[in-house]
Amino acid sequence: MRKTILLLAIFTLTLASCSKQERTERKLVKAILSEDYETSSSAMNEFCEWIKADKSTMTHDFNYSREKLGMKVHTSSDGKVRAYSWITSQGDTITNYANVLQWLSGDAMVGYSGPLDAMLTGRQPNIKRQWSLAHSIDTIFDIQEATQPIYMFVESYVNEEGKSFTYISAAINKGGLLKVLPFFFNGIETAGNREYIDDGKVNKAELIKYDDKAKILYAYVTDDNMRVIPGKYEVYALTPTQFVKVETEQ
Repeated sequence: MRKTILLLAIFTLTLASCSKQERTERKLVKAILSEDYETSSSAMNEFCEWIKADKSTMTHDFNYSREKLGMKVHTSSDGKVRAYSWITSQGDTITNYANVLQWLSGDAMVGYSGPLDAMLTGRQPNIKRQWSLAHSIDTIFDIQEATQPIYMFVESYVNEEGKSFTYISAAINKGGLLKVLPFFFNGIETAGNREYIDDGKVNKAELIKYDDKAKILYAYVTDDNMRVIPGKYEVYALTPTQFVKVETEQ
């Protein structure tokens, strides 16, 4: 009987906690979608700070935000790193995003909002509103068999000339911070960082791929006219210390 009451109490507390998360999410998202700029701006900042500060959001589904904001949520396979990215404004050539990153440091959670590449390289971004960023976080790959887990982040953006870029960078969770591995891709910081013209036919999910079983990374290739060549990739094979580019392109 006591066991039943205890389980019921735990279930009730869990349900209440989930309900609180959902209520907070809905309240802030509705304010973000307000036509009043100050209301929307304030709610956006509060929304980012809530995700950064509340560890329970790491397991929240954010279905309402996915539906209303088009939010993309990416979680590492070990559940210790999570990234949120969504469009905040869009023009003819420039698209702005909000990016929030969470990761576990022991039992504690660390949160960050702002340019992921700035955080990984230890630079302090000088941006008043961190949710007006050029980059979208598209995917997280992770390598769990290494001495310590390595997290690889695929990002994309469109520059002022309307040219698209997609690239991948790698980091480890060290001393409570995510720190970039500066020479992880054949002796450089990133792989796949070349401009291409997005003619509407580009499958962005196919630009950078990682074969976890074979430990092979594939990065897109473009022709002389900056068009993505379908099915052709630069190939990187994982060694104990880095990805090394295989000379033969596939």
